[in-house]
Amino acid sequence: MPAVTQSLLAGKSVSVVLDLGLCKPGSSNAEPTKTRGGLRIDAFRVTEDGTLAFADDHFSVSREGKPINQFLRYRVHPDGNAEFSMTIFSVPDYRQIDKTLTYQCGIGKGLSFFAGS
Repeated sequence: MPAVTQSLLAGKSVSVVLDLGLCKPGSSNAEPTKTRGGLRIDAFRVTEDGTLAFADDHFSVSREGKPINQFLRYRVHPDGNAEFSMTIFSVPDYRQIDKTLTYQCGIGKGLSFFAGS
């Protein structure tokens, strides 16, 4: 079980930093990018096979100046491999805009975790 999962199950505060420049595009429409970002993990789920899953969504503004909702999904497997995906929805009707972008990452390979006390 990865240390990040152990920390979350112990009730510790955990942050994740994503560097897509270290990840590989996982879908044909996902292009290499140097985008980086992070968040503090709030809700999470650990499935029977040990996969850690968590997500985040937030409102933003598209390049065209229209309101959007970005949904970010993370899945970290017991072997340290991970998937990141981003789906964008229009607001207020929540229609999906374009296809979901996916990237293949890993702990120390695009995903870094930091646990507090």
